[in-house]
Amino acid sequence: MSKKILIVNQNSGYLTIDVANAFKEQYDEVVVMFGLNRVTERNFHPDIKIQKTITYNRSSTFKRLWTWGIGTLHLSWLLLWKYRGYKILYYTNPPMSYFNALIFRNPFGIVVFDTYPDALKLIGIQENSVLYKRWVGINKKVFKKAKQIITLSEGMKKQLTQYVDESKIKAVSVWSASDHFKPIAKEMNTFLKQNHWEKKFIVLYSGNMGVGHKLEVLIDVADNLKNQEDILFLFIGEGAKKKTLIHLVEKKGLNNVSFLTWQDASVLPYSLASGDIAVVALEPEATHASVPSKTFNYMAVGAPILAIGSPGSELEKLIHQHDIGFCTRGEELNEIESFILDLFNNKEKAQQFSLKSFYASKLYHYFQASNYIF
Repeated sequence: MSKKILIVNQNSGYLTIDVANAFKEQYDEVVVMFGLNRVTERNFHPDIKIQKTITYNRSSTFKRLWTWGIGTLHLSWLLLWKYRGYKILYYTNPPMSYFNALIFRNPFGIVVFDTYPDALKLIGIQENSVLYKRWVGINKKVFKKAKQIITLSEGMKKQLTQYVDESKIKAVSVWSASDHFKPIAKEMNTFLKQNHWEKKFIVLYSGNMGVGHKLEVLIDVADNLKNQEDILFLFIGEGAKKKTLIHLVEKKGLNNVSFLTWQDASVLPYSLASGDIAVVALEPEATHASVPSKTFNYMAVGAPILAIGSPGSELEKLIHQHDIGFCTRGEELNEIESFILDLFNNKEKAQQFSLKSFYASKLYHYFQASNYIF
């Protein structure tokens, strides 16, 4: 009997691409189901089959839930009629995708990027709600049946032990999206040249601007530093909070904040390398429920990290372990301002952070296929 596997990730990218390509060496047939696939320098092996589904829409809570629901139901239909006999690797996007394991007998593993129902607290759904309690019950049933559960940090692994025995969970760090991500001097950076920002000190946020990202604090910091004409706060990406952030900037009349949309794959190495400081921002409740892969891409370009999140988080541990930046809850603006101004005024210190960040990225550079094979 031929070995077949279906990989389900509604919002695919390089992490899914690398895993699928590794499975292609082990399986006769590999199918990847996604709504959107973001490609950097690597793409799927030409023999990997693509199963399209509805694109994940982050622009509002309703659209997020709607596209998650439709994606989950579409998967149910496909498992019933098209993918019987396939192993399944569920990613937690849509987060209900693995609910199908309650109905179908396909052998399966789960890659937990975001821990649900824990992350539902971000949209006001608390532990005493019926939905939350029901989800906890499903997790305990499904995780017990899984061949393997893969997550992204020891902190998330510990969190998942409330649902399943620790022996079934494997913590696997993520890795950089591209071998082309590396430090680029300002005078050589075409992205900076095209935007006439070569002489700017850039505080960069690049990625999704969603409900779980504590970004408003950066606008307040930009307001306090508006007289520092050489410091630019740059936001690259899209998401539910982008309009709110733009409105705040307009309301405050700030000229030191710029917004750009997603950059082309060919531009990404240069746009990421443009940041003199790179920001990872999460609401405190989300810090343990989500590990942002952008951190490792920032490190690959040698960016010092400004992390906004909970004390004791995996993110904070990473920053302290390698001494590559500063972590704060984001409640004291003067802490963030001091960190920015310290690196702005002290080029030698900024360079030290940059080198440490770049060298630390080498520890997380290689994808280990064996961690995902089950």
